[in-house]
Amino acid sequence: MSAQKPVIHIQSNWNKVLLFPHQEVWICAKYLNQRGIHEMIKTSVNKNERTLQISISPTYQMISLSGLGLVLKHNASGLIVAFVPETKAHKVHNRAVLSVAAAKSALVVSSCEAHKLFVWDSRTNEQLLDLRGHGGPIYKCRFFPSGIVVLSAGSDGSCKIFCAKSGINPVTLKGHTMSVADTCIVDRGRNVISVSKDGSAKLWDVGESKCLGNVLQAQGPINCCALAETSDEITVENEREVATGNKLLVVGCENGLVICAHVAKRAEVFRKQLSSACNACVIIDQTIIVGGSDGKITLLNLKDGSVTREIYESESSILSIAALPNQLFIVGRQDGNCAVLSLQEAWYSTRVQLTGPDYDGIRDIAFNEKWIFTACRDSYIRKYDFNQINVHFK
Repeated sequence: MSAQKPVIHIQSNWNKVLLFPHQEVWICAKYLNQRGIHEMIKTSVNKNERTLQISISPTYQMISLSGLGLVLKHNASGLIVAFVPETKAHKVHNRAVLSVAAAKSALVVSSCEAHKLFVWDSRTNEQLLDLRGHGGPIYKCRFFPSGIVVLSAGSDGSCKIFCAKSGINPVTLKGHTMSVADTCIVDRGRNVISVSKDGSAKLWDVGESKCLGNVLQAQGPINCCALAETSDEITVENEREVATGNKLLVVGCENGLVICAHVAKRAEVFRKQLSSACNACVIIDQTIIVGGSDGKITLLNLKDGSVTREIYESESSILSIAALPNQLFIVGRQDGNCAVLSLQEAWYSTRVQLTGPDYDGIRDIAFNEKWIFTACRDSYIRKYDFNQINVHFK
């Protein structure tokens, strides 16, 4: 059995086509740096039983097919792939979607290339608020833990805080000299952190709209950030700085550097040079997961930055990563591939692919403990039921 796993692509509307007889959809297995092998899945009618029949090449073993997904085994590699269609495709924007965030309620906030930032209801698709104030594209939007306050970051170098019920913008955080690429909310949100193309990671006092200082200064543009807790806790004397005494900030940079810093100490813990620009990162337990522009997923130890595993199955640039329960994480790529993977060794040969995009990049991913939302270049935000995904890792 090959240690290298292929990426399995399938026709984006497979779930609709395979409902009917005398139809076919394409499927492609592609190993890194090799040409993809295209084959067909065909439907026919069993004349005796008058039931729909599926036929597939010997390359694959059909495990199951239902309204919840198609599960196949790629025989040569042992890879098991579950293709899961969206529950709903939301058409909220008219241009490519840049960012999306979901509250535990039905509220969603999203931004697009038309410089729009909307709050909307994922049950009805109704647009509730048009949040205005940024002077250009909004690269990131996030809900505070309360689910009723929005943090946004844009090309104008500012972060803005909006009320998701009224649309009022009581706080604007200014201090970066270039666009803000990503944000982290510290604890309940009295402090937030922003990272920018100007190379700085700033800690903000939301209540006073004031910068409390730079957590770190990189040697080039910062693309992404994530927060984690550490046992190295210190007492913070400034009463305006809340819950930072045991926090680590990890940033991914355009030059390939991953830098970890203690937030309260304003001190670097380690740095690790990777092979390409770091576009997205998350932290699960003691593992940093970094997605690169070369398509590589790199797993680092949070304590010292050492590489614990590399997953290099595709050259398609990674645009987004999100953490899920049970040590699962989801990766969105430039070519529209959106796959759920596990940190647990028992599931190294399992992928759950969220289908729907037709080679359009997945710019951002949100999870609200029930639904996964993907922000796509084709202007759709697709919603997937997490229970239909989690079942494949049990």
